[in-house]
Amino acid sequence: MNDEKNWTEDKGILTGLLALMLLLGLTLAAVVVYLLIRQQRLFVRLAAVLLLVFTMAAVLVMTAALVSILMLYSGRGGDAVPGRMVTRLLNIVLAPVLAFGRFIGLSRERIQRAYANINNRVVYAARPSFDPEDVLLLLPHCIQHSGCKHRITGDIYNCAECGRCKVADMVKLGRKTGVNVRIVPGGTLARKVIEEIRPKAVVAVACENDLYTGIRDTRSLPIIGVLNQRPHGPCRDTSVDVAEVKRAIEFFINRRD
Repeated sequence: MNDEKNWTEDKGILTGLLALMLLLGLTLAAVVVYLLIRQQRLFVRLAAVLLLVFTMAAVLVMTAALVSILMLYSGRGGDAVPGRMVTRLLNIVLAPVLAFGRFIGLSRERIQRAYANINNRVVYAARPSFDPEDVLLLLPHCIQHSGCKHRITGDIYNCAECGRCKVADMVKLGRKTGVNVRIVPGGTLARKVIEEIRPKAVVAVACENDLYTGIRDTRSLPIIGVLNQRPHGPCRDTSVDVAEVKRAIEFFINRRD
């Protein structure tokens, strides 16, 4: 997978949507100012003032998010723009961005994927390093072959390593790297596992929606999201790029100069 190409596409999607929304916000602000000038009725003027304050606040947040993303992609995200600030700003604006994107015909999943990949960019720019026991690899239960009889949600090392799915590869990664590996059936249990293990960093394999909600709800942890592959549709016999998972784990546990 060409990461730089994907990052460029993700930047284009989010910055494009933010720029359009910013233009609409400025247009609305201009209309409100016109009403303030033209209208003499007190009720209308008060309503216009409140709307103007709300609009300008939204414009400022969208501008900050847009500038932060552009600076992050310029290679200055780890210095001029604190990476976590980018994520916080995106968390604020993403709900209206999702709604606006759907309105103009973009899929929710595409925007969520862009959000997850930009979050990854933030984490990679920060260059953190942790001990293996402080890193958690979270996997969805649908990565297990649907015909498998082995129960691995409680302990992934119950895997028979038959090779019919990618679980065997994840088991090998866990043994080789020493990180914690867990399979969970849903986002609620994923958060419970995080609370129990209390990792300092997470590599999460999931679909767009689960990555989005997981990153959003676990803001204090650096999370690298790896999108799963769904050759048989959602939530059944999914797969994952093992090399991408390995790269994310090694990024967290290897100290870099």
